[in-house]
Amino acid sequence: MDWQDVAIPAVIITCQAFALWVVYRVWKHVRKARVSATTPYAPGTGLKGANIPVLATFMGIRVLPWVALASNNLNPVLRIDGENLVYRVLRQQQRLLSSVLQVDVRSAYGTFNLIFEFRDSPLTFIANLGSPERGAYVLAMLPVSVALSERARAAKIALPL
Repeated sequence: MDWQDVAIPAVIITCQAFALWVVYRVWKHVRKARVSATTPYAPGTGLKGANIPVLATFMGIRVLPWVALASNNLNPVLRIDGENLVYRVLRQQQRLLSSVLQVDVRSAYGTFNLIFEFRDSPLTFIANLGSPERGAYVLAMLPVSVALSERARAAKIALPL
C-alpha cells in the first residue's frame, strides 16, 4: 500500500467537509436576524415635509420593476412636501404628486420598496425603506389623490397604530 492511496482520499474527504462547513456558515449568516440600518420613526414625529430616511433609491423601468437603471445608496432622498415629491437618484428632482400614476410595493429579504410610476415617463422612482412598518407609514403620508396598487393598499392597512 502506497502513501498516495491513503493521502488522496483523506484530502478529498477534508475538502468535502470544508465545502459543507462553508455552505453551513453562509446559510447561518443569511438566516440571522438583522437590525435595520435606518432609525425608527412613527406617526407624530414631525416628518411631514422632512426627509424620510431611506436605505437606497433607484431609477427603474415601469415594465421591469426589479431592474434598476441607476441607484443611490450614498445620499438618497425621499421627501413628500405638500403636493410635491422630492427625490434623488442621480440628481435631485421634484415632481408633482398629481403626476404619479400609481404607487406600488415590492418586498424581498431585507427590503421594502415603494415604486412611484409617473404618467409622463416610462421611468419609475423606487425607494427602499427597509421594513413594511416604514413603508406603511410613508404610504399613509401620501394624499388620497395618489392611486395605490392592490399591494400598496394592503401594506397601508398593515400600519400598526
